[in-house]
Amino acid sequence: MTEISLSASIDPHRLAPEPGDPMVSELMRQEVVFCLPSTPADAIAKLMADNDVYELPVLLDRRPVGYVAADDILGRLAAGEIVVAGSDFAVRPPVTEVQARHILRTPALLVDEGQRVQEVVQLMAQQGRTTALVMHEDERPVGMLTPVELAAFAVRLMSGDLHPGGGGEES
Repeated sequence: MTEISLSASIDPHRLAPEPGDPMVSELMRQEVVFCLPSTPADAIAKLMADNDVYELPVLLDRRPVGYVAADDILGRLAAGEIVVAGSDFAVRPPVTEVQARHILRTPALLVDEGQRVQEVVQLMAQQGRTTALVMHEDERPVGMLTPVELAAFAVRLMSGDLHPGGGGEES
């Protein structure tokens, strides 16, 4: 046996994460709901409503270029610049000329799938953001972290349904 201290032999990346602070990949929404810069604002509003998000990432060639916030759509709607005239956006032609490119905010909040949830929640709070786009090796989006996923996690945490190494399974 070698004379290596216990603390020197422990790899922090191989330790089981704290149940109250898992990696983002364990909580994230597996789908990426997004729009293109050319997506009409009324279609963006429908995507937001259907997916319970307040910010929608804008992707171009599968790369994030920014996001659209619900507040901007509501502001344009109140100003009469956006017309919502039905629920079948895929079939009917757009009735509004406002597109994502016109209300785009930058930058999108990009996080790594290996980051800890508490760190990402702090980033979201500091930046006043509601959606974090989860990236794989800074190359492509693989998921999203929104208030929906965070609320579900908080409920599991408060109910005691999280156990070390079990990811919510009974031990």
